[in-house]
Amino acid sequence: MAKILIVEDEINIASGLENIIKSIDRNITTTITGYAEQACSMASSDDFDLFLLDIELLDYSGLELAGEIRKMEKYKLTPIIFITALPSKELLAFKEIHCYDYIVKPFKEEVVRDAVNTILKYGVKKEKYISFDLKDFMYRIKMDDIIYFEAVQRKIEVVTIKERFQISGYTLNGLQDQLANNFIRCHRGYIVNTLYISRIDKVLNVLDLEYTDIKIPIGRSFKDSLGGVFNESFGD
Repeated sequence: MAKILIVEDEINIASGLENIIKSIDRNITTTITGYAEQACSMASSDDFDLFLLDIELLDYSGLELAGEIRKMEKYKLTPIIFITALPSKELLAFKEIHCYDYIVKPFKEEVVRDAVNTILKYGVKKEKYISFDLKDFMYRIKMDDIIYFEAVQRKIEVVTIKERFQISGYTLNGLQDQLANNFIRCHRGYIVNTLYISRIDKVLNVLDLEYTDIKIPIGRSFKDSLGGVFNESFGD
């Protein structure tokens, strides 16, 4: 269910927004703060699906806060709705921060409901990430940047569009449970991202992937589990 951060220093307005949001769906999680600095900390440590930001905050402006939020990779496309009593600032917000909507105070309930409900219903596609424990630190990476995984002895090699590295303590079976639907097991030693498949050799039973020259084998026992991705190439 969606998680929303409300950044508004007038408690009655913040509570009013929360009540309206809860009337849309009681399962929506709302968090409230009146300070931009605290909002940055919350955004960094948690994962929010929508931000409602007052432009005039106690410590610094909501526009500056939105800029800090946009610097976080995971929030590059996360919807932001500004709350303002100064309509002259909205154009700046749309131009510089890629704001999705704004609400002018004093606001009407139906205006808030419409703005929030539209974003929650149609939303913006968010990047999916996966994290790996690399002994001394956690490494977080976009799933769509990963080309394939290969089991190498007791380690897993992760090959991305930018780099390759090895992880210990993981299995392909365990990784597959964490990955998006565009990842498939094509061999007992490989998981590939179907977004990067450029060619399927039905004679040699190998895959060609973008960004790499390696031939990825297709295991006989995995052909049936590949589903519609390979139906056209392998035939019925």
